Amino acid sequence: MPQVHIKKRNTKKIFVLIIFLLVFVCVVLGVFFWESKQKQEAMLVQAEIDEPARKRREGWVERDGVWYAPKQDQETMLLIGMDKMDPLEASESYNNNAQSDFLLLAIFDNTKETTTLLHINRDTMAQIPVLGVTGQPAGSVTGQLALAHTYGSGLQDSCVNTVNAVSDFLYGIKIDHYVAMTMGAVPYINDLVGGVPVTVLDDFSGIDDSLVEGETITLKGEQALHYVRVRGGLEDSSNLNRMKRQQQYLESMAEQIGKLDEDFSVSPQQISTISKYIISDCSIDTLSRMAEQFVDYPLQEMQDIQGEAIVGEEYMEFYADEAALQEQILDLFYEVKE
Repeated sequence: MPQVHIKKRNTKKIFVLIIFLLVFVCVVLGVFFWESKQKQEAMLVQAEIDEPARKRREGWVERDGVWYAPKQDQETMLLIGMDKMDPLEASESYNNNAQSDFLLLAIFDNTKETTTLLHINRDTMAQIPVLGVTGQPAGSVTGQLALAHTYGSGLQDSCVNTVNAVSDFLYGIKIDHYVAMTMGAVPYINDLVGGVPVTVLDDFSGIDDSLVEGETITLKGEQALHYVRVRGGLEDSSNLNRMKRQQQYLESMAEQIGKLDEDFSVSPQQISTISKYIISDCSIDTLSRMAEQFVDYPLQEMQDIQGEAIVGEEYMEFYADEAALQEQILDLFYEVKE
């Protein structure tokens, strides 16, 4: 191997060159590692930003540092009772005079295989979506939830407007289906299950003398309608008091339905009569599927919403306890996930 001879006068130059190259390499490596560290730190910071953003996009909510994920295996249905006796018909206008006098959200939990009912006060003050003359959204107003149904023709559009109002009030929870009916259907449905036994909670003297406070009777026909609908003329005419009777009635009806024989059936004539009073976004197949799927789910204790009822300038107004409602929504529709 040939030998390389370096002249002494070049040794110093070579040494300086080597030192320069070493310094250059160190600087380059230093910059590289610094940039890598900065990128890693930036990625961590971005991850901290992106993770909450991702969760919020997926519907998670954060409360007191704890993240709650939406329960995935639930199905919900809003039951709407309209303060109207006649069969359903369109108003042929952008508004109608049928208020949603009764609001009940049914929550079917397929994981726990339970059914929970949330009774919502029709006097609840909330933001109500408004529909314009063309039926398109035209902002919102503050008013009773019952008024949401008055926007629209009184059919599907009014029901959807009510669903949207209730969903917004309940912090945007998803409502999958609705079934709405005029109060004229109550006597037919009541008698279809053989009547509904209750212990009368109020004095109906002068309104329906067959309803004697404290007596246990089986409601038939118009009795049932009076029991769940009337509030004017009673000693306590508030909707909160009426809601107690409605809850009592529904719980008793659920028990009656549970006692029906396996060969229980509804005639085509009965279906035809009742269908005139009922409207839904569900097909017959969907309703049949839900009935079959949820019929054996035990009914949990019915819930209502805490708050205060006051006399407003014109009508009763109910104001929900926001803190309590938030906790209730978290319990019903969300779960803690790590």
